[in-house]
Amino acid sequence: MNKKIPVIIDCDPGVDDALALMLANSKKELDIKAITTVAGNVGIEYTTKNARLVAGLLGMDTIIARGADKPLLVPQIVASSTHGEDGFGGIGELFNEDDLAKLSEKNAVETIAKILRESEEKITIIAVGPLTNIATVFLIYPELKEKVEVLSIMGGSTTVGNRTAKGEFNFLVDPHAAHIVMNLGLPVILAGLNVTLKDAYVTDEDVEKMRKINTSVSNVATEILVAYKSEDPALHDPVSVLAITNPEIMEMEDMYVNVETSGLFSEGMTFTDERSHRKPPNNCKVIVNINRKRFIDELISAF
Repeated sequence: MNKKIPVIIDCDPGVDDALALMLANSKKELDIKAITTVAGNVGIEYTTKNARLVAGLLGMDTIIARGADKPLLVPQIVASSTHGEDGFGGIGELFNEDDLAKLSEKNAVETIAKILRESEEKITIIAVGPLTNIATVFLIYPELKEKVEVLSIMGGSTTVGNRTAKGEFNFLVDPHAAHIVMNLGLPVILAGLNVTLKDAYVTDEDVEKMRKINTSVSNVATEILVAYKSEDPALHDPVSVLAITNPEIMEMEDMYVNVETSGLFSEGMTFTDERSHRKPPNNCKVIVNINRKRFIDELISAF
């Protein structure tokens, strides 16, 4: 029997975060040690409640810990125009609040630190929200970097932005945290808008395939997806899960990537240095292509 991959999922549910959690839970090769939340798509009260609702729906037996309620330095912004005021496109009533999963007494930073410190094996971190929690962990406990196998991050873009012309939402929400994390020297896999918008989108046909599965989980996922799809047909966050479980469906390139922390037009912008000389060493693997058919197949098979 193959050994399971121990993972922590740091997220800001949000619609595609919820689908990423559902996908991760379906992957038998993952051992989900904790779900930690961060303010992002909506405020921390909603992201934490939504993580608990999803975990409750799935019957997940894992730690859920509340994280940062604001970015390190800049004012908070949210994406309620895309994800709805509650983060679930206004259809949170599809979840049963009686099944709300238990919330840990420890906060996200201490939860992540404890898991890393006590683990005998390296931990994979899947981070699909602003990177406030992750940056804070390693600012306080830099010695724990050696306990990380890889950081699979949904954030940034080598091409276009979404919240601004060049700023991808997760990195723009907390550009200082993103800058810190990209300079930790950890192994990083980066799923940016450059690939999610191109290859991780869903069509009406895909939605109908999911609808036909007709299980309690797939029905919730379908309705969330329908509410979300009109604003953003790309499912960004599941890509970071599949980068760990199904890297064979992706093409990655080694690059040097950093994040701009200020500027009238460039705050939160991801930039790459592709000079043939004088550039810093590559610091991450950037996903540049995804087999879209395989992506959709993996997503649908989760339900």
